Amino acid sequence: MSNIRQFSSKEDIQEQACLWISRLDRGLSDAEKAELETWLGDSQSHRTALLDAASLWDDMSVLNELSGLFPQYQTKPDVTLLSQRKSKRVVWSSIAACFALVMCWALFTQTNFMSTTNVVASVTQNVSTGIGEQKNIVLSDGSTLHINTNSVVSIDFSQNLRHIVLLKGEAHFQVAHEVERPFVVTAGSNTVTAVGTAFNMQYVEDGAFELVVTEGKVLVKDRFTTFDTPAAQLASQVITEQGLLMFAGEKATVQGEVDGRENLSQNDIDDDLAWQQGMIVFKGEPLEEVLFEIGRYTPVRLAIVDDSLKGRRVAGFFKVGDIDGLLSALETSFDISSEQVSENRIHLSASTTERQ
Repeated sequence: MSNIRQFSSKEDIQEQACLWISRLDRGLSDAEKAELETWLGDSQSHRTALLDAASLWDDMSVLNELSGLFPQYQTKPDVTLLSQRKSKRVVWSSIAACFALVMCWALFTQTNFMSTTNVVASVTQNVSTGIGEQKNIVLSDGSTLHINTNSVVSIDFSQNLRHIVLLKGEAHFQVAHEVERPFVVTAGSNTVTAVGTAFNMQYVEDGAFELVVTEGKVLVKDRFTTFDTPAAQLASQVITEQGLLMFAGEKATVQGEVDGRENLSQNDIDDDLAWQQGMIVFKGEPLEEVLFEIGRYTPVRLAIVDDSLKGRRVAGFFKVGDIDGLLSALETSFDISSEQVSENRIHLSASTTERQ
């Protein structure tokens, strides 16, 4: 039986559209193709919603699949991609409920696994979080830290320097403006220096971290290199030419060198920081990558035992730590079945109906 229900409201139509996009990516059965054609023929709003949802799916193959299956809709002026596609920010806002349904329609009814603690830090202190735990830290200078799951930071403030070491995991830093006392975060073989700004750092592999600057600018340098005063560092044309300054909206991987710099939209930044609201956003990543990210927030290990599923693409909002809701959504929207083999291990495979 189809899981695409019949709705009439705008949000419900968007939900249906995203369910169809997820099915298009995995491949439609003949019955599903017929059902989709009927659904598209019912209303112009159905066709518009489907094209909007497809524009967010980070793969042209879905759009090509739509063109191949239903060329009659692509030839009409009022439904061409150019006329129907909206800005990413507008489309994302309008179909947030749809992605929530595709991945997490059951997740929001579950208990939030992530615990968040508010802490006032002393001048010198180590702070850690367990798996599935977050902490909000207010520092003595008024700066704030939001520490993600399974992370460790060391705080050491002196009269001349505000120094933090990210030893493990991920944290977001909202830095109070204090020109004469630089705010320096050490991670791996680098330091990130800010005067008044905000940025996010996450270890992605041994010694390497991902840096996202959300406000202002930061200076990235080798931890053993000395420069002049922080103000001079941030104004130095030489430093800028060396690519060590990063500005709001930039993202890069840092391991000695600053690599893979890219400019992010505000929407992309919001997605990267969704963990602060206890959510993870997926936009078509392979299931294998999705499970790796989910594994940061729970002791339960989800293992893919069917190799054909590793590349299965997943989109949606995921409420961290909600394994029951995740498994229900995978079964309903992505034809992925689960088997609990031990208390903290679950095997995933293609559902029986998909194999037939």
